[in-house]
This record gives sequence, C-alpha cells and structure tokens, in this order.
Amino acid sequence: MTSRRKRIAKTVLFLLSGCTIILVTAFLIVSVRMPNDAPLARMYRTEADLRALSTSIRAYVDAHGVYPPQGAAGLQSATACISHKADYFPQGPPLDGWGRPFCYVSHTDYQREGSGAIMQQGMYLAPDTYQLYSCGADGDSGLDDIAARRDNICSWDPAKTWRTVYHELQTTYDAATPDAGGDGS
Repeated sequence: MTSRRKRIAKTVLFLLSGCTIILVTAFLIVSVRMPNDAPLARMYRTEADLRALSTSIRAYVDAHGVYPPQGAAGLQSATACISHKADYFPQGPPLDGWGRPFCYVSHTDYQREGSGAIMQQGMYLAPDTYQLYSCGADGDSGLDDIAARRDNICSWDPAKTWRTVYHELQTTYDAATPDAGGDGS
C-alpha cells in the first residue's frame, strides 16, 4: 500500500473512530434518562455497538484487504485489529442489548450452510459486503420468517426500520412499569 493510501486509510479510520465516540456519547446521554432494561435503551446500546463493530470490520478490511471470517471469530479478529493501537474492545466484541452475540457473515460466506445470512425475495441483503445484525428483543434472526426479522438491528438498513418496533415496545414497557412513567396497571 502506498504512503498516500496509508495516510488516507488512517484518516478514514480516525474519522470513523471519532464518529463512533460521538455516537456512544449520545447513547450514554439518552440511556441515563431511562432504565437499562427499557426497550429503547437496549436498542440504542445495540445500535452504538453495531456501529462500533462495523468500524472494526472496515478497519480490518483496510488492514488486510479482505473481510474477516464469519461468526464470532471474525468479529474477534476485527475488534483485535482496531484495538491494536488503542484498547477499544478490551473484552472483545460486545454483546447486543439482550446479552447475545451479534451475527456477522461476510458476503463470501453467505452460501455456506448455517451461515446465518439473511435473504429477501431470493437475494442476500448487503450482497457485496457483509451482514452484521442483532436478532433483537425476540432473539429470532428471521432467516425463515420476515415478520420475526422486524426487530433485528442491522448494518444494511439506513432507514432503521426496527425503530418502530422498539417505540411500540417502549410504550408497552412504560405502561407496565410505574417508575418508567406508566401508571403500573
């Protein structure tokens, strides 16, 4: 890699890391206002961690020219890569807001048996990069059921369509939890 490309890659990595720090700070501000087990708190925490993991994957690609292998080992490699200079992930990849590992599949592994890659209308989502997602509140990846996928928090949906689900869950939570602002009935 040329010196110019290395400088550009380092600059991009620095900017992505800065964005991640800003997003994590924003998450912390929001989470202070609501209980940790509130659906929106879990969603925001998961979104922030997903963005940080996406940054790690991009850093790995910049450093190695390929995507990390699928699964937990790939996320471990990606977080180790970004943590090489600074200890961003001292315990390795974070868990999602429900205490479950994130699902990660590189596009080169989509067709592997049991990869966990999600398809819609016969096509893989994020066909040229990777799928990184949390199975969300219900813990169901939705591989075979699009309705079960509604609460998945994923790297390829810029519209963040899952947020509607979590706002609905938060309303139910608030109504059932006296300390969360509901009437407790």
